[in-house]
Amino acid sequence: MVNLMVCSDIHARIGHFQDAVMAARAEGAIDAIVIAGDLQMPAAALEELNLPEPIYLVHGNNDAALAPANPADELAIDVTADGVAAVHELAYHEAAPARGDGVSHRIMVTHGHTYRAPRLVRLRQRAAALDADIVIYGHSHRWQEDAGGPADALVLNSGTLMPKPGSGRCTFMILRLDSKDVYVDRYDL
Repeated sequence: MVNLMVCSDIHARIGHFQDAVMAARAEGAIDAIVIAGDLQMPAAALEELNLPEPIYLVHGNNDAALAPANPADELAIDVTADGVAAVHELAYHEAAPARGDGVSHRIMVTHGHTYRAPRLVRLRQRAAALDADIVIYGHSHRWQEDAGGPADALVLNSGTLMPKPGSGRCTFMILRLDSKDVYVDRYDL
């Protein structure tokens, strides 16, 4: 089983991010952390935390503090039964290589603002072009889990680690993947 902590829209709330990481680790080992944009601070702030888990991050619409070439606009993450097999950094609308042998899931990660998220039609079209069966996006600050139809990619939004006053709690998810199934667990801070 591969376990990914997924969060988005941190908006410089590094303390909320640290709390989420600790809560995720309390549920078991985490293979990687996926951030769907709007970190809104230099990536060095994450590096200073010295986390043992790899962090996969995409640009959000509020990420001017990040270098333009790092992180990518989108990611295609290939997962096998043993873990993350490959991470393809993509520009918007750039093609990804074909899935390799043994890849059971391909996850498309984007912030979502260029696809008019939370509308899902363009997100699902892009997922189909990438041969992705899972889409992770942010931007809306709202939790979402939408399976769509039988041929559609599962679309996920972990919510935000920066709720507006009075709007609710910080949310993140743990995505658990095996060779066939996908399990999504919501966590509130």
